[in-house]
Amino acid sequence: MHVGLRIVLDAPVDAVRDALMSPAVMVAVTKPFLRYRSRSPQGFPERWTPGEPHPIAADAFGVVPSGDTHVDIDRYEVQGVPVQRDNGGGVSGLFGRMTMAHRMATVDLGDGRTLLLDRLTYRMRPAVLGVALWPGMWVIWQWRALRMRQLAPGWRTGA
Repeated sequence: MHVGLRIVLDAPVDAVRDALMSPAVMVAVTKPFLRYRSRSPQGFPERWTPGEPHPIAADAFGVVPSGDTHVDIDRYEVQGVPVQRDNGGGVSGLFGRMTMAHRMATVDLGDGRTLLLDRLTYRMRPAVLGVALWPGMWVIWQWRALRMRQLAPGWRTGA
Protein backbone atom coordinates (compact mmCIF):
# COMPACT_ATOMS: atom_id res chain seq x y z
CA MET A 1 0.00 0.00 0.00
CA HIS A 2 1.15 3.56 -0.43
CA VAL A 3 0.28 7.20 0.09
CA GLY A 4 1.93 10.00 -1.80
CA LEU A 5 2.04 13.66 -2.68
CA ARG A 6 3.02 15.65 -5.74
CA ILE A 7 2.91 19.28 -4.59
CA VAL A 8 4.54 22.58 -5.47
CA LEU A 9 6.16 24.42 -2.57
CA ASP A 10 6.89 28.14 -2.56
CA ALA A 11 10.57 27.79 -1.67
CA PRO A 12 13.76 27.04 -3.60
CA VAL A 13 14.91 23.43 -3.82
CA ASP A 14 17.90 23.96 -1.50
CA ALA A 15 15.63 25.43 1.20
CA VAL A 16 13.20 22.51 0.87
CA ARG A 17 15.99 19.95 1.03
CA ASP A 18 17.35 21.69 4.13
CA ALA A 19 13.91 21.73 5.78
CA LEU A 20 13.43 18.01 5.14
CA MET A 21 16.57 17.39 7.22
CA SER A 22 14.95 19.04 10.25
CA PRO A 23 13.21 16.90 12.89
CA ALA A 24 11.19 20.02 13.78
CA VAL A 25 9.66 19.98 10.29
CA MET A 26 8.77 16.27 10.60
CA VAL A 27 7.01 17.03 13.88
CA ALA A 28 5.27 20.15 12.51
CA VAL A 29 3.78 18.50 9.43
CA THR A 30 2.23 15.51 11.22
CA LYS A 31 0.81 16.88 14.45
CA PRO A 32 -1.90 16.68 15.74
CA PHE A 33 -2.47 13.33 13.99
CA LEU A 34 0.90 11.90 15.01
CA ARG A 35 2.99 13.36 17.80
CA TYR A 36 6.61 12.30 17.54
CA ARG A 37 9.08 12.35 20.40
CA SER A 38 12.72 11.45 20.53
CA ARG A 39 13.80 8.39 22.50
CA SER A 40 17.32 9.79 22.82
CA PRO A 41 18.23 11.29 26.23
CA GLN A 42 19.53 14.34 24.32
CA GLY A 43 16.21 14.79 22.47
CA PHE A 44 15.92 15.46 18.78
CA PRO A 45 19.04 16.64 16.99
CA GLU A 46 18.85 19.98 15.20
CA ARG A 47 19.34 18.13 11.88
CA TRP A 48 19.14 14.49 10.83
CA THR A 49 22.58 13.08 10.13
CA PRO A 50 22.63 10.64 7.19
CA GLY A 51 23.70 7.18 8.34
CA GLU A 52 23.03 7.90 12.02
CA PRO A 53 19.69 6.34 13.06
CA HIS A 54 17.67 8.28 15.62
CA PRO A 55 15.12 6.48 17.84
CA ILE A 56 11.64 7.97 18.03
CA ALA A 57 8.18 7.09 19.29
CA ALA A 58 4.80 8.35 18.15
CA ASP A 59 1.34 8.65 19.61
CA ALA A 60 -1.82 9.09 17.56
CA PHE A 61 -3.36 12.40 18.61
CA GLY A 62 -0.81 12.48 21.43
CA VAL A 63 -2.63 9.81 23.43
CA VAL A 64 -2.75 6.45 21.58
CA PRO A 65 0.71 4.83 21.47
CA SER A 66 1.76 3.85 17.93
CA GLY A 67 5.08 2.33 18.95
CA ASP A 68 8.76 2.95 18.44
CA THR A 69 10.68 3.36 15.21
CA HIS A 70 13.78 5.18 14.07
CA VAL A 71 14.70 7.71 11.42
CA ASP A 72 17.71 6.73 9.31
CA ILE A 73 18.25 9.17 6.45
CA ASP A 74 20.07 8.47 3.20
CA ARG A 75 20.51 11.15 0.50
CA TYR A 76 21.31 10.55 -3.15
CA GLU A 77 20.39 11.72 -6.64
CA VAL A 78 18.50 10.04 -9.46
CA GLN A 79 19.26 11.63 -12.84
CA GLY A 80 20.20 14.87 -11.09
CA VAL A 81 17.10 14.94 -8.86
CA PRO A 82 17.85 15.04 -5.12
CA VAL A 83 16.16 12.22 -3.17
CA GLN A 84 15.95 11.71 0.57
CA ARG A 85 15.07 8.23 1.81
CA ASP A 86 14.25 7.21 5.35
CA ASN A 87 15.62 3.70 5.88
CA GLY A 88 14.17 3.56 9.38
CA GLY A 89 11.81 0.87 10.50
CA GLY A 90 9.39 -0.08 13.20
CA VAL A 91 10.63 -1.58 16.44
CA SER A 92 7.50 -2.01 18.57
CA GLY A 93 3.77 -1.47 18.68
CA LEU A 94 1.93 -0.71 15.45
CA PHE A 95 5.18 0.47 13.88
CA GLY A 96 6.68 -2.95 14.67
CA ARG A 97 4.08 -4.51 12.37
CA MET A 98 5.00 -2.17 9.52
CA THR A 99 7.66 -2.40 6.85
CA MET A 100 8.01 0.93 5.11
CA ALA A 101 9.95 2.86 2.51
CA HIS A 102 9.65 6.67 2.60
CA ARG A 103 11.17 8.71 -0.22
CA MET A 104 11.01 12.42 -0.92
CA ALA A 105 12.36 13.88 -4.16
CA THR A 106 12.77 17.59 -4.78
CA VAL A 107 12.69 19.06 -8.28
CA ASP A 108 13.79 22.64 -8.97
CA LEU A 109 11.06 24.33 -11.02
CA GLY A 110 13.43 27.14 -12.03
CA ASP A 111 11.24 29.93 -10.65
CA GLY A 112 12.11 29.74 -6.95
CA ARG A 113 9.59 26.97 -6.31
CA THR A 114 10.08 23.24 -5.76
CA LEU A 115 8.10 20.20 -6.82
CA LEU A 116 8.03 17.74 -3.90
CA LEU A 117 7.31 14.09 -4.60
CA ASP A 118 6.64 12.40 -1.26
CA ARG A 119 5.79 8.68 -1.21
CA LEU A 120 5.39 6.24 1.66
CA THR A 121 5.07 2.59 0.66
CA TYR A 122 4.19 0.24 3.49
CA ARG A 123 3.16 -3.31 4.33
CA MET A 124 1.49 -4.40 7.53
CA ARG A 125 1.33 -7.72 9.32
CA PRO A 126 -1.41 -8.86 9.00
CA ALA A 127 -2.10 -7.34 5.57
CA VAL A 128 -5.71 -6.53 6.44
CA LEU A 129 -4.35 -4.08 9.04
CA GLY A 130 -2.67 -2.11 6.23
CA VAL A 131 -5.97 -1.87 4.38
CA ALA A 132 -7.74 -0.73 7.56
CA LEU A 133 -5.09 1.94 8.23
CA TRP A 134 -4.96 3.32 4.68
CA PRO A 135 -7.77 5.92 5.04
CA GLY A 136 -6.02 7.39 8.10
CA MET A 137 -2.67 7.37 6.30
CA TRP A 138 -4.28 9.21 3.37
CA VAL A 139 -5.68 11.88 5.73
CA ILE A 140 -2.27 12.34 7.38
CA TRP A 141 -0.61 12.71 3.96
CA GLN A 142 -3.14 15.36 2.90
CA TRP A 143 -2.43 17.17 6.16
CA ARG A 144 1.31 16.93 5.40
CA ALA A 145 0.64 18.61 2.05
CA LEU A 146 -1.32 21.44 3.66
CA ARG A 147 1.28 22.01 6.39
CA MET A 148 4.22 21.89 3.97
CA ARG A 149 2.53 24.46 1.72
CA GLN A 150 1.96 26.68 4.77
CA LEU A 151 5.51 26.34 6.10
CA ALA A 152 7.49 26.46 2.84
CA PRO A 153 7.56 30.27 2.40
CA GLY A 154 9.34 30.47 5.78
CA TRP A 155 11.93 27.98 4.58
CA ARG A 156 12.80 30.44 1.80
CA THR A 157 14.11 32.90 4.37
CA GLY A 158 15.48 30.32 6.77
CA ALA A 159 12.80 31.22 9.35
